[in-house]
Amino acid sequence: MKTGFFTALRGVCCGTAIFPVLKRNSGGRAVWHLVLMALLCTLIVSLRMRGEIRREWTDCAGRFDAVFGPRIVFSSATGISPSRDPGKPRRMETPRSGLLIYTATSAKLELPAEALSETNYFIVWGARCFGVAMRLDERRWDVQLLLPGRRVIREQLEDVGVAGFFDRELARFQGTGAGRRFANVPDIEVGKLFETLSVVSQVVWFLGEWFGIFLLGIFCTGFFAVISRLTGAARIRGLSGWEYWRIGVYAGFPGMIIGAVAEALDLPFLHYGLVYSLALVVYWLPAVMACSETPAAPRGDEPPRD
Repeated sequence: MKTGFFTALRGVCCGTAIFPVLKRNSGGRAVWHLVLMALLCTLIVSLRMRGEIRREWTDCAGRFDAVFGPRIVFSSATGISPSRDPGKPRRMETPRSGLLIYTATSAKLELPAEALSETNYFIVWGARCFGVAMRLDERRWDVQLLLPGRRVIREQLEDVGVAGFFDRELARFQGTGAGRRFANVPDIEVGKLFETLSVVSQVVWFLGEWFGIFLLGIFCTGFFAVISRLTGAARIRGLSGWEYWRIGVYAGFPGMIIGAVAEALDLPFLHYGLVYSLALVVYWLPAVMACSETPAAPRGDEPPRD
């Protein structure tokens, strides 16, 4: 008989009696239950992160208004420019250790030294183009430049080549007629723009967190299941490798809940991955013992044993 998700969750949180039933679930059902459990944990963590992400973008919108003005203006004369001091190059910090650099009409990128060592990304805002540089590792960057006509230039560069790349591209568009493409584009209200960016950031975080929690569950249970198969621990207790793994998937559910709550409360030194992995290891053994102690059903005409 198949066991539903909420029945399984309630059962594993109340003790080990349900594990002899859960071990008979199919592998696909166990994976589906892990997907739902990852979703539940992500919802718990989002109680804190949703507010944090929204506050970050609200603060960023306020700083942008103070530095660049309340609107982004499109015109054939100046291209894409802020409503305040469009001819003045400047920069500001952005959420998640980022940096926004406005070059105005300059053909040279004034890149601060710390941008290559302390930021995760930076955005280059030119009058004729937009560029984004995302950190890949300590030395390499993924650089994308959006040009008029929806053309994109993309390269992977070392630290020393990033500034030169933008200098070359900014100079190439100086004095061109590319600004004519922006003649009929309406201005963008900064408040609405940052509200949209906040929602997009929350969705991206949610999907990434959901997938990360699910993937961690697959990795941890799979790793220990392989170890048990190599050492013969599953066979000693009369379990197949897949039964041992399915027991581990469900044994991790209490740890997933505890880890998500710890993450939502932002408790020091109690991150989700640490709490989950420790709780999984501690609970997996009694769950396996509960299954191995269950007597097998008699087969055929064999009489039941006393």
